[in-house]
Amino acid sequence: MKKIYFVCFYVLVSQMILSQTTYMTKKGHLKMVAKVNNEPVIAESHKLSVFLDYTTKQMRGTLNLNSLVTENPELEKYFKEVNEPLIIYFSGTIPPDDFMSQPHQPLNFDWEINVAFQDKKFKVILKTTLQHIEEGTLFSCRLNAMGDISTDKFGLNKIILGLDKTIEIQFVQFILRV
Repeated sequence: MKKIYFVCFYVLVSQMILSQTTYMTKKGHLKMVAKVNNEPVIAESHKLSVFLDYTTKQMRGTLNLNSLVTENPELEKYFKEVNEPLIIYFSGTIPPDDFMSQPHQPLNFDWEINVAFQDKKFKVILKTTLQHIEEGTLFSCRLNAMGDISTDKFGLNKIILGLDKTIEIQFVQFILRV
């Protein structure tokens, strides 16, 4: 009887694992590079939150700019002194390919994302690659996205004097099937 329970339990659990349709992380990595007074400034966060609905291929996420770490004293001071959360919301749909159930060649695409920050809404196109990673019986993919965002769209050029016209962003996110 114990063997029957074990087999039933194993089948039930394996079906639940194979039918996973949502993926999430709260510790994604984002890197931003800009120039302030013609000097490069790097800001990073390890608190990028990303959610993927694998059925619809809808991906959305958030980043609180207060979580950015930089070696620029003016920016560091600004992020620490701001009393309100500076949350960026983003969403977009990735290609409908079934990239979690089988090995695949890298998928390269232009990813259009909708961005909302305070009272501003705009679209950004990111050059994106989904690369298959196989480790034993687990499948996962690495999502690497990069692009430029105009500082005018965020209004940051009015807050940070000497800020260049664009900010380069890059984030790498692992999409795991466990």
